Amino acid sequence: MTLGFFCWGILGGALGPIQTVFPLFVVLYGTFNSFGEMGPGVATFLTASESFPTPLRGHFLGFAAAVGKAGAATGTQVFTPIQNNLGSGQKGQQGVFLIGSAFAIVGGIIAWVFIPDIERDLEGEDVRFRRYLEENGFDTSGMGGESLTEQVKNTTFKLDD
Repeated sequence: MTLGFFCWGILGGALGPIQTVFPLFVVLYGTFNSFGEMGPGVATFLTASESFPTPLRGHFLGFAAAVGKAGAATGTQVFTPIQNNLGSGQKGQQGVFLIGSAFAIVGGIIAWVFIPDIERDLEGEDVRFRRYLEENGFDTSGMGGESLTEQVKNTTFKLDD
């Protein structure tokens, strides 16, 4: 995620010099979108899903989606007046890209500092969460007894002739 944010920031700052060279601009645009999906686009949901146990995962995926939608709505309302105030043409567009690049760099720093490197499996996270609930007096009998791996191993299939 951090790498995607930083590459976004660098490419966003390079808009001005190459805007007049159309083939180079097309390559920049494609690369810019690729870096967006390489990092912030997909990692937002990956981080939300891998950071929490299964019973809470859906809630935090929804929260991540809501924050993303709120950011998109805010951006569309804020960047147009900024571009209009900076002037029409290349100066306004470059200003908006530089501001967006600055936000991408800040996002990369936040991702680097605050998002932990998760090197554990998701089933282990579920076991730790269930143990935590049981230690604090919660009834976990309705949460299912087997892990997904055990359920698959114990499943038998009938083939009809």
